[in-house]
Amino acid sequence: MKDASKLVLFTIMAMSIVSLIISMPTLIVAILMGIKYFAIRALVVVILGIIIFSIAWVILDNQMDKELQKMDEELAEHKLKMEQLDKEFVERQQRVTDRFKNLR
Repeated sequence: MKDASKLVLFTIMAMSIVSLIISMPTLIVAILMGIKYFAIRALVVVILGIIIFSIAWVILDNQMDKELQKMDEELAEHKLKMEQLDKEFVERQQRVTDRFKNLR
């Protein structure tokens, strides 16, 4: 995933957290003071903040899982290549030792 889209998702998550931090005390004060209009607006902001945060979290989590899966696949490919190189090295080493034995 591109770094720009990660940054956008992190920004959205941060903005929703800030909106929750601002709207929760407003909601509490509005409820305690009996101001229904502000309480409803603050409740809507809290609910929207939670929904937006959750959606951004799920999208980011899915994209990170895909990246981790790709990295695991690449790691498995490199591991196979290293095993093949190790086998070739052992075979070459064995040939060299056999040649030295034949020289005696």
